Amino acid sequence: MNNPIDNHLNKIISQKGDLLFSDFMDIALYHDQYGYYNKQNSIFGAKGDFITAPIASSFFGESISNEFINLSSEIKNASILELGGGDASLAISLLKRLEEEDSLPVTYIIIETSKQLKTLQKNNIKKLIPNLAHLVKWQKDLSEKSFEGLIIANEFFDALPSERFKYSSEGLKMSYVSSIDHQLSEIWKEPTEEFKNEFVLATDNMDIKFSENYISELNLHYSTWVNKINKALERGICIITDYGYNNKEYFLEDRTEGTLVCIYNHKANFDPLYKIGEQDISTFVNFSHLSKISENIDMDVCGYLTQYNFLINLGILNIFENKKFDDKEKHIELNRLKNILLPNAMGELFKVLILKKNINSQLLSTKEFNHLHKL
Repeated sequence: MNNPIDNHLNKIISQKGDLLFSDFMDIALYHDQYGYYNKQNSIFGAKGDFITAPIASSFFGESISNEFINLSSEIKNASILELGGGDASLAISLLKRLEEEDSLPVTYIIIETSKQLKTLQKNNIKKLIPNLAHLVKWQKDLSEKSFEGLIIANEFFDALPSERFKYSSEGLKMSYVSSIDHQLSEIWKEPTEEFKNEFVLATDNMDIKFSENYISELNLHYSTWVNKINKALERGICIITDYGYNNKEYFLEDRTEGTLVCIYNHKANFDPLYKIGEQDISTFVNFSHLSKISENIDMDVCGYLTQYNFLINLGILNIFENKKFDDKEKHIELNRLKNILLPNAMGELFKVLILKKNINSQLLSTKEFNHLHKL
């Protein structure tokens, strides 16, 4: 027996035809009633499906606060805007330390489409930083204009609905979700003009060779969101942190099945049609593609680093050493710190792309280990 979201998808396909993979992914993750981010009671943490860097350690957000303080020396009355608020761990750690440093933002805006996550964020903020809750505002979309300050997109771009493609001797094909006898399946059809144009942009001058039946992803929503950020940001920087690669690593010859991954109860699988609405679906971020889009508008690409190097530049070790812990607390916090820094954890797999606009400040986050040449 199909579950409600399967029935919903079958009905749409019967009425409108096969679904682009990105449209399927959008429904699976964000449908108001059946989508993963609106349906699941526990998404983050040990009882959920995965853990983000701000949840793993408060030092992630505390480190980023140093860049905001640095930025505030040039931009008076700066604010912070976060794309996708998770469980509010990042907002809480940032605001707590900025209060300690007497450098609070004018406002902290969270862009959140999920009603369930918005409720979770509000509850956690009221519980853990009730005196700062008045600073936090929520919006469903990035409609700010003349925003000045810091924009953060932590594990945001990986969750944007993506297209999948297959490259073979028959040419380029796009992934669609079809329904055969009420059973959902993935099929391959001719690409749209929009996809072909974006494919040229993403792979231009990269000397990429695809083997027969090579499968990977291309996200058409990158352009939408980079342009939204550019339109909203009058002065300041945007920090994009996520798991991902540059173009040559993304389209590695041996990576023939792409980067799409599904997470259910902390276990990975590679079948997006499994437990639809109950598992997370994401794709690794192509930072070269994001960089190319940014270069075509008003955003300056000024940093590309591993998460480890990014946090080291921001003084994470000094923040840790200056904390007062008893022996037990220090051991716990050290292990949390290792989770976001070590190469076999988040330190190397996660990358950081930094964009700036109309500022002259020397950024702390890019002072060393900047690998722009890899983009």
